[in-house]
Amino acid sequence: MSFYTALTGLKGAQTDISTTSNNIANVGSNGFKKSRAEFGDIYGSTPLQAKSVGVGTLTKSITQQFSQGNIAASSNSLDMAISGQGFFALQAGGNAQQTVYTRNGAFNVDDTGFIVDSNGQFLLGYPVDDDGAVSDKTLAGANKLQLKSEYGAPKQTSEISMGVNLASDTPVLPADNIFDANDPDTYSANSSVTIFDSAGNPQSATVFYLKTQNPTDADPTFKYDTKMIVDGLEITPQLTRAVDPQEAALFIDKFGQQTTVPQNPAYILEGKGFPLYKADDLGAAVESTPAKLVSTGIETILGEGRSVTIVTDPLLFKSTNEYAALTGAPETGSTFWGKDFLLIDIDASGPVSINIPPGTYNGTQLAAAVEIATKNAFGDDKKILLENNVDNKFSIDLKVTSGDGLSTGLPTPIEVDLHLDSIVTDEPELGMTRETFLSHAQVRMNDTMNEYIQAVGTATGVIPGAGAGVNATKVADLNVDGKLFKKLVGSEISKTDIPKTGVPAAAPGTLRMTGNDIVTVTQKTGAGTVGAGTDIFTRYVAYSNDSDGVLADTPQVKAYDHNVAANITAGMGVHPVGHALAGKPYFNVPITGFTLTPETVRFMQFPTTGEVAGGALDGDKKNDWTTEFGDKDIAVANVTTTGQVDVNHYVVTLDLDYTGETFPTISVNERAVQVLAKPSDHIVAYFENTEGLVEGVNEAFYSNKIVVQEIGASARRTAAQDTTSDAVTALAFGTTLFSNQDVSTLGLTAANTRLTTNWVDDRDPAIKIGYDETEQRLNFDADNAQLGLGTGIGMNNFTVYSQTLDAGTNGLGIQAYGDNVDVSLSTDDKLIGNSFINDGDDLQPQNKRFGMDVYFDTVNSAFEFKSGSTGEALAANSAQGVSVNQSMSDISIGRYKLTVAGAVDGTDAAAYAAHKIGLGKNQVMGFPREGEVGYTAATGIISTPAVATGAEALVDMQNAFTLTTAGNENRFNVVVNGVSAFIELPERNYTGITMATALEARINQMQHPATGQPVGGVRVTYNGETNNLVFTTGTTGDTSTFKIEGALRFGLQDVPLGIGNTTEIKTPVQATDDLGRPLFVSPTGEITTRTDDFADNIVEDFYPLYLDDGELTFNKSGALISPITEVTYDGLPNANITVDYSEATQFAQPFSAQNVDQNGAASGRLTNLEIDNYGNILAGYSNGENVSLGKIIIANFNNNSGLKQIGNSTFTSTAASGDPELGEAAEDGFGNILSGSLERSNVDITEELVNLITAQRNYQAAAKAMETTTSMTQTIINIRL
Repeated sequence: MSFYTALTGLKGAQTDISTTSNNIANVGSNGFKKSRAEFGDIYGSTPLQAKSVGVGTLTKSITQQFSQGNIAASSNSLDMAISGQGFFALQAGGNAQQTVYTRNGAFNVDDTGFIVDSNGQFLLGYPVDDDGAVSDKTLAGANKLQLKSEYGAPKQTSEISMGVNLASDTPVLPADNIFDANDPDTYSANSSVTIFDSAGNPQSATVFYLKTQNPTDADPTFKYDTKMIVDGLEITPQLTRAVDPQEAALFIDKFGQQTTVPQNPAYILEGKGFPLYKADDLGAAVESTPAKLVSTGIETILGEGRSVTIVTDPLLFKSTNEYAALTGAPETGSTFWGKDFLLIDIDASGPVSINIPPGTYNGTQLAAAVEIATKNAFGDDKKILLENNVDNKFSIDLKVTSGDGLSTGLPTPIEVDLHLDSIVTDEPELGMTRETFLSHAQVRMNDTMNEYIQAVGTATGVIPGAGAGVNATKVADLNVDGKLFKKLVGSEISKTDIPKTGVPAAAPGTLRMTGNDIVTVTQKTGAGTVGAGTDIFTRYVAYSNDSDGVLADTPQVKAYDHNVAANITAGMGVHPVGHALAGKPYFNVPITGFTLTPETVRFMQFPTTGEVAGGALDGDKKNDWTTEFGDKDIAVANVTTTGQVDVNHYVVTLDLDYTGETFPTISVNERAVQVLAKPSDHIVAYFENTEGLVEGVNEAFYSNKIVVQEIGASARRTAAQDTTSDAVTALAFGTTLFSNQDVSTLGLTAANTRLTTNWVDDRDPAIKIGYDETEQRLNFDADNAQLGLGTGIGMNNFTVYSQTLDAGTNGLGIQAYGDNVDVSLSTDDKLIGNSFINDGDDLQPQNKRFGMDVYFDTVNSAFEFKSGSTGEALAANSAQGVSVNQSMSDISIGRYKLTVAGAVDGTDAAAYAAHKIGLGKNQVMGFPREGEVGYTAATGIISTPAVATGAEALVDMQNAFTLTTAGNENRFNVVVNGVSAFIELPERNYTGITMATALEARINQMQHPATGQPVGGVRVTYNGETNNLVFTTGTTGDTSTFKIEGALRFGLQDVPLGIGNTTEIKTPVQATDDLGRPLFVSPTGEITTRTDDFADNIVEDFYPLYLDDGELTFNKSGALISPITEVTYDGLPNANITVDYSEATQFAQPFSAQNVDQNGAASGRLTNLEIDNYGNILAGYSNGENVSLGKIIIANFNNNSGLKQIGNSTFTSTAASGDPELGEAAEDGFGNILSGSLERSNVDITEELVNLITAQRNYQAAAKAMETTTSMTQTIINIRL
């Protein structure tokens, strides 16, 4: 056995020597991987053998070592080495089509251009697209890499890239510039590039740039036209669609609004024709506009800074131009009627008549007043409705503070009932506007405070009420004894028979022959009993109503203390030179009934008794005195007895300059001259009204009654006097007039007058009511100068409260008794109520409108009315953003026809005609216009309101929550269109919906405290999904704003400002040809001026948008903003050229061609081959073409040792190696490819020689063992033999 054992060793050593010899033999083979012989011992035994000897060795395997071989440089670019793991994949030739793998990167090109190894096996690569990206990473999709000859074939240019910079300071070419490629003055710059035709022949292509526009406010862009010349031939750009930044095609509607999705895109798909619109012809963006009416014919009325007077007093209607127009008189005055001032209809919502408060206005002020009145008339204001026995009554208490600091009020407070009538309204229970309410409340306060001290009974006259006397106890309670005065009120004067010359006109004896008159007033004062000791005075009230002049038809009354008849027979003239009063006229009057201190005198002359009785003036009678001196007050220079005609006369000198003139000659036929003197210090006369009664209230109310009231020293009556207690009539009108006319014409018949004793002056109330627009609440202000210490009344405090409530506040925000506060009279403090809302009926129940604007053009002296909202009539989906039918914003203006009394003529049905309403005319405003003159229709799309969106509330407002005053969480600071207010909600439980409703009601009654501009129209909604409040203005457009600041708890802290938007529109202009004919694009895509073939097949509403042919547009930063897509030029034979301008710029740098390129090429040959580390094979050709041939496949195996070697350093996969894992060079787990390199064998020659020596010794040892065994065997045999 030992022989055979030694023999196995000999065979093993032989195998080891063979393996090492093979390694040494392939030390120069590229990519060769050395092998190693691996052995195992042979051992055999039986179960009975405990120990035995092995029987030799056995070759187990010959394994290859796949360590990296050394990499050597090569001059052949197709020589490749893999640095790292992986194998090249090769496909065997012939029919085998077997895929093999190798590390031997020695490749070359065969005669067909394929890359092969020395055995002709094809190198495999992944297919790639034009950008070099791998498109298939499977063996089935792998390509045999080949250098194809067609890559070097000629290629016609189809694309040009023009990366140029156009200098921003290049001047714009003249509008009449004619381009000439040979004249550099006709273009701004040019850039050239060599292109190729289909045969590879070079051509010169030049793009010329013609600057046509610098930025403007309307269009802040730079623009250039482009022209392309190819070898002298101009080629023109094709139509280029305008696109958005995502390159989606754009369409426009009739307003130039752009969209990528028209409302009905089907018409484009149906192949219809359409008008040609280009982006540069859309026109400048302008705002949508409201309807507008402009007046005319008022230059002489309000031009050059003139002013007019607006009156609403019925007694003054005859002084107005409206009355003049009705009676055919010249309309030359500057006074106009404010009632039913204009008849206005907004958006066909129905006509509304507006009133203008009395006052003097210039054009701008009148426009503001009309605007406010219009907004109020069409707004959503509500009436103030007073709940009976709850809101209509409140109490006023005046208090005195004692030394211990306690205040004592009146035994019976003053209770004001607002449901009682006043001169303001006789139906207060039906609801009132805020201004009507304030005026009514002030009148009722005045009346009630006076009635408090009046005796119960009937006042002098037939009007029931408090007596003319006083309640001494109440006088004492108020401490107003010695501050009482009498007030005498006449009856209403007929509006149609206001006394003037000729009016009233009836039977003889009633015909008025003058507009002037005098009535005596008998005044009785003193403390006598039943008239004993009574002082009797005669005062005089002058009435005037001129027939012409600035005061024509303007009734006036004035009180005087004296009235005498002038001496018209002697003692008159002009003081001579040398006199102290030289040049001034003088005359004589009786001493009796006159005064030495008259201040002024006033002359009146009246018809005689006979003239009045006869009903006609005597033509022989004269009024030369008043013709000379007039019938108005004249200042008196001096009264003296010096130069008197007799001891019974004064000489009165007028403060007039008559130097060089003579006193008028007075004939015997001169009518008597009444001389009124000394404006009264004891009584005052006036027409009863509320003008200026309440601060901030412009509306006025009139009773058409003459009032005479004591003033000054006469207003110091005491309760104990018979003349005060009405035991003696203290104040009475005379029974005749100095004109010999009936006193009834002035409403002064004794039976119809009313005499009362008062302590509060209606014209200067002791306690004033007011309204705080910012806080939306009433305030009461007591006059310390009338009620406080040192006045005789001596009150310290006052308060106002509701006696009908146990707690809280009434509907006017007046606190209940116990919740009220006392306010000191010694400070400027006011008693402040809580905020309240108007909760009556809407003033305008329906068709509310907001945002109307009235403007006075001072240059053209014209009023402009705007309807408030924008937009014309549009069908749903006919324009971008119009999803429902849009009605036209419109305005019509006119006036009701008036009667001679200033009322609306019942025959006027407010008929419409060409934006004109009614049969009347407003001369001062210049409306209505005739026809459509001055009317401009609304345009565009309705503008959007301001929207302010609150944040999510911290409290769940879908459920009830409690609102308290803690942290002022019930107060909200709101600003709407510049009008601000502090909104205060009452403490109680709310939900989001009820809170929104409460806020909306209070916001919509906001009003500017100075201008009176109302808010209105604001909508407040609660969004349950997001738990927040949303505020939307009633007005629209970019002047609409909304800002609110409230508690964080309700998401109202730092709410962003809401701003409306006025929709901008453009007016697209259809493209035209050189003859100005509109251009269309036919269904087949042809540009034409004829639509005969497709007239019934043209799109509507939305149109495709194109760019100007070849135009470049840059923004102010120099970046190209159009075209985004490439521009195609045609005109070359059988070819188009697409130019990409995307890299073009326009900076403040000289012109430069930075990146000009094209994709054409002449025929060429392979000049270089480049293989990068990622296995990309790039072929370069002499014509400049660079082609990616593919990407070399790298394969890896789970067990490289399992590969089967088939020679030439090539392997095939086996079950032991596993299937190949394909990848790309430089990926994770795959090595890099090194071009121009070869991987040598990994055989270490020194190591192999050592291994060879070792194997040789092993061989020798095994041979020696065999020899020894043989010798031993022979010896044994010999012994046996």
